[in-house]
Amino acid sequence: MNISFKNFFILNASFAIVIVSSSFLIEYFFQVAPCKLCLIQRYMWICVLISFLLGVFQIPNKKIISTISSITLFLLSLTALYHSLIEYGLIKNILSCATSSGLDATSIEELSNIILNTNNNDCAFPKFSFYGITLSNLSFITSLILLLLNLQVTKKILFNNYES
Repeated sequence: MNISFKNFFILNASFAIVIVSSSFLIEYFFQVAPCKLCLIQRYMWICVLISFLLGVFQIPNKKIISTISSITLFLLSLTALYHSLIEYGLIKNILSCATSSGLDATSIEELSNIILNTNNNDCAFPKFSFYGITLSNLSFITSLILLLLNLQVTKKILFNNYES
């Protein structure tokens, strides 16, 4: 099955739009605050979306767009894998995801108020899952699949075997 370069990137951009809009929907509609790694992944998905939209409108040439998309998807896959491994407790987080510790409180009442009114934004604790699959797991799976497909297209474009 042959798919044109433009249609390939339209399909990929559609996936990225669904993922980015879903992240905003989960944050604002379901009141699930994202951790720092979730926000990093969201920004990376927005970069992926921009690169796919460049592919749809073919602003620069195909080789540059495909290479940028592949690199961005690779970095996104690594970030999502890192976040998933932290959630499973297999590795320790080297980034600071926790919110204020409350050590600047001057009284017990102020410390209690900080504790009661602080959302848990630690990256190690998933706040949303679907059948045991967290959002970082979904991000990893989706970005890895898109990366593998994008690498196939990039390989064909770089070796001039891809038809418009």
